[in-house]
Amino acid sequence: MKTLKKIGKVALDVLIVIVFIISVVLVIANITSNKKNGEQPNVFGYVISSVQSESMSGTFEKGALVVGKMVDEETVIEKDDIISFYQKVGGVTIINTHRVVDVDIAGGTTIYQTQGDNREVCPTPDNEWKTINDVTAVYKFHIPGVGGFIDFLKEPLGFVLCLVIPMLAFIGWQVYKLIAIYLQTKKEQMLEEAKDGVSDEAKDAIIKEYLAKMQSQQTTEDAEPKDESNAEKGE
Repeated sequence: MKTLKKIGKVALDVLIVIVFIISVVLVIANITSNKKNGEQPNVFGYVISSVQSESMSGTFEKGALVVGKMVDEETVIEKDDIISFYQKVGGVTIINTHRVVDVDIAGGTTIYQTQGDNREVCPTPDNEWKTINDVTAVYKFHIPGVGGFIDFLKEPLGFVLCLVIPMLAFIGWQVYKLIAIYLQTKKEQMLEEAKDGVSDEAKDAIIKEYLAKMQSQQTTEDAEPKDESNAEKGE
């Protein structure tokens, strides 16, 4: 049972730390993003987004977490790269992630044509060619299924259930352990003070009393066989 309790405590601490790391990543991503310019949340230059459609199915599925490197003046985009870019759908600007299927130059500016890998959903390339100003990031890797969880964390209920409550539980657990350590330390300190408060005379008296008691017990034990021997002689 003690081993199971220890394992449970370690598992709880690990889980809380993981949730804490995720929360820190999300906070950093939101702080570093420039929402006025429509910039995606990023962590140290890496964009985090969740896949909302099946247009790239076969490469990564809906609900995956996609991580891409933000574009800068040194970014080079080539054919077959996967990029995230701004796209207007129904009058609303969204972030889409498709593969570059063609690269061209128009008016001295490099332009990119994109298309989803799932040809059933995207049988033809996207209507508008993109420039580097439209591109937000170049795809690096993805984690299946995690995007949906990140989306849930962004919701008020998900934030409370998965971040606030576990963090409060972790803080409460740490406070409990600190109080237990303090009480144990205080107890040991009081015992030491009690020992130090006994005078040398009192210590000597206690030792003498103990030795006298032990000597008396030894004398009694030594006398018992002698009494039995005398009784046998009397018979």
